[in-house]
Amino acid sequence: MDHYSPVARATRFVIYVLAVVVPIAIALAVVGTTPSLLEKVPAEHRDTVAAIGEGAVRISGGNGGIFRSQEANAADTTIPGAPRPLHGEWSPRRLEDYPPPAGLVAGVDYSLEVSEDGYVAHWPCDHEIPVRSFDAPPGSEADLAWAVETLAFASGLPLRYLGPGTESDREAEGALSVTYGDHPEFHGTDVAGVGGPTVWPRGLIMRGSVTLRPDQIGPVPGDPWTRSLTLHELMHAVGITHAVPYGPEVMAERPAYPPQVLLGYGDRFALHVVGCPGPPTG
Repeated sequence: MDHYSPVARATRFVIYVLAVVVPIAIALAVVGTTPSLLEKVPAEHRDTVAAIGEGAVRISGGNGGIFRSQEANAADTTIPGAPRPLHGEWSPRRLEDYPPPAGLVAGVDYSLEVSEDGYVAHWPCDHEIPVRSFDAPPGSEADLAWAVETLAFASGLPLRYLGPGTESDREAEGALSVTYGDHPEFHGTDVAGVGGPTVWPRGLIMRGSVTLRPDQIGPVPGDPWTRSLTLHELMHAVGITHAVPYGPEVMAERPAYPPQVLLGYGDRFALHVVGCPGPPTG
């Protein structure tokens, strides 16, 4: 091809345009599908950016985050043999109503928080569950937002990361608080984080809390250990307890190496039981 021909000039022009437009489009798509980033967009442009993000998600075939790993998409994945939780207002759930599918063993591959009166602990489905951070170290916000969005997408729970909270927000009812700081369980142990819900009779969760050791949080977003730890403790806060140590689950009592950042089959079934399915189809 002649370097100075009309076709060559047109080709170079197209390449230059794509080199500029594609990164901008990707950046807008990321912002448009990440609530914590979208809130920082000026109000007059927010709907436009959100629409770009939604369009990118539709084109990518994803749901709720254009770069989210498909292995975590339990909310849109059929669990063979698993009963479907009731959709709508909160209702009590019994463990015996959710037998594990073939290949999973309760207490080995997954475990669930159970109330004193024998019900599965779980959050309501029809009200937003705000997640706020407290005393977060630099670089941690992106990994927390990733963990919240991964968990929301995998479970269907209406979790939404709102960024840093104020003292009046700390331990608020109907919300989940993530604190970076000290905790009695950190003293003299190798515990890197703790998390759990406040469970009312019949398994109703109306508050959740997580505490993470700041020295266990990587300064650069995307660190696998930071992501695995954060996701693990958030899963505690929605009613999931430990699988066996060193197993292929995020909820393993002791983590394997390298740290697990993709939800295992037991993780996904547990999130199915405590989560919120979409409206029935068909």
